[in-house]
Amino acid sequence: MRKHWKLLAAVGTVILVIAIAVVLLNPPAPAAKQDGPSSLQASGKFGFPVSGIKIGEGGTKTASDGKTPAGYNGTCDSAAQAASNYVRLIRDVNRKTWTTQKAALADVSVPGSWLQEATAVGDLLTASNEASSLGFDGGWYDRTDVEAGGMYRLVSCDEKKTSVVQVFIGSVSAQTAGDPLASFDTVSMELTWAGDWKISDLLVAGQDRDFGGRVKDKGPGGAVGDASTATVPTLTDSLINTLFEGKSREGWIEYANAKR
Repeated sequence: MRKHWKLLAAVGTVILVIAIAVVLLNPPAPAAKQDGPSSLQASGKFGFPVSGIKIGEGGTKTASDGKTPAGYNGTCDSAAQAASNYVRLIRDVNRKTWTTQKAALADVSVPGSWLQEATAVGDLLTASNEASSLGFDGGWYDRTDVEAGGMYRLVSCDEKKTSVVQVFIGSVSAQTAGDPLASFDTVSMELTWAGDWKISDLLVAGQDRDFGGRVKDKGPGGAVGDASTATVPTLTDSLINTLFEGKSREGWIEYANAKR
């Protein structure tokens, strides 16, 4: 009987050693980061993953306009957040606030020819007396609604180095006659780390659709009709299908506070 107990004890020791070896050789997977693929909600209303990132938040300070969040920590999540917050500086055009907006855009940008191209239309509209009658709601020519689009695609990212982000937005634009026009569009930008995420390049109208090979495609977009109330309509399944026609849905993620 004593021999049997010794044998059982020896077998138990061997099993314990094997179990420890299995644990050491196959450690548990690390916890997912906040917005890692395994931590995103399964899907939003239109089947896209939903991030924890919110438009209008993030950053530790503001640009010179006193409202655009700046001062990010250099992570890829913060690049996606910075892009959502910088879009208004790129796309909004208001006769009354253009000078302030343009200065704030310079604050969060790396100087380059892209910056002159990005601000050329705004300069023209706000300096033209003839264009003054085109504005709506107190001087607006183009008003961005980032939450109406409410999605981003992090095309590439190297923390505290460079990142390419596409942001899907809604907007309302003045017309030469009739009500303003509502539309959805994708803004593709490159961010470079310079003590903060700074815009270093932008895909502007007339440029190549794949941003010099940096993006899969230009992204979803298209006009959706007159906006008599100067607001962007809420997205529907039908609109999503139309706007994404011929465009890839791969990699698109909803911001946590997208309008749905």
